[in-house]
Amino acid sequence: MQVGARILPSEHWKSAQRAWRLADQMGFDHAWTYDHVAWRERVGNTWYAAMPTLAAAAGITERIHLGTLVSSPNFRHPVPFAKEIVTLDDLSEGRFILGLGAGSSGVDARVMGKEPWSAAERSARFQEFVELTDKLLRTENTDHSGRYYGAKGACIDPDGRTRTRVPIAVAATGPRGMRTAARHADIWVTNGHSPKPGLIAPSATPDLVREQISQLSRICEDENRDPLTIRRLVHLTQDRSILESVEVFVDLATQYREAGATDLVVPFPHETSSAHGDLKVLEQIAATAFR
Repeated sequence: MQVGARILPSEHWKSAQRAWRLADQMGFDHAWTYDHVAWRERVGNTWYAAMPTLAAAAGITERIHLGTLVSSPNFRHPVPFAKEIVTLDDLSEGRFILGLGAGSSGVDARVMGKEPWSAAERSARFQEFVELTDKLLRTENTDHSGRYYGAKGACIDPDGRTRTRVPIAVAATGPRGMRTAARHADIWVTNGHSPKPGLIAPSATPDLVREQISQLSRICEDENRDPLTIRRLVHLTQDRSILESVEVFVDLATQYREAGATDLVVPFPHETSSAHGDLKVLEQIAATAFR
């Protein structure tokens, strides 16, 4: 099983860069950051942009894969965003993973002065957003005239398709989003289940993840895709209990692996705060469980 770390872009780079270096040195397979203009309780407090943060992280790490978990259509258009993606992939020497999600009706949905989309429009926009982004990353010159997005002669990759397409990770817990993942994603992402649409209070359990993976597998088969060709990532950053001890981590990681998960992402603790776990415990986990 591959293990990743989620590092918040909420510290000045002079402080944050140590976390990225440590994640690389400790043996994590991948490291991620949120892609928001602002985020929940951090509104009005320190919060930096994802893509420049990842570009800086690419320059100080050597082996770890880097990604957004996740970017959404709330404030992005596929054409300029795809240009940023291939640039970051070049800066990281092929270590970038593009995580995409539909987003929510929170700050990101309002910050550009528009009314938040309905759940139906958000779902439809996301499907087209992923489809066009995938096309832009695969095609030398892209034309697209869709309901929500367009492109005309969009030449995104300066190398003219000489590189492998950036891996795409799609976050989805409902059937429509899972179908989008089955069609376009290299990695499917879940963070559990929200009590109601738009409420960001997810909770994952091995049993729930097993059920979701079964549903994803059925959808993949409907789409004539081998379910085993898509990685299955569980995002556990709302649950710090997994970092209580090496024993707890190994037990939970084993349960998720047996449920069908191929990847886990856990919170990377702040050195100055215990809000996201104890860095010393994570170092112990890395020294034993990651080897």
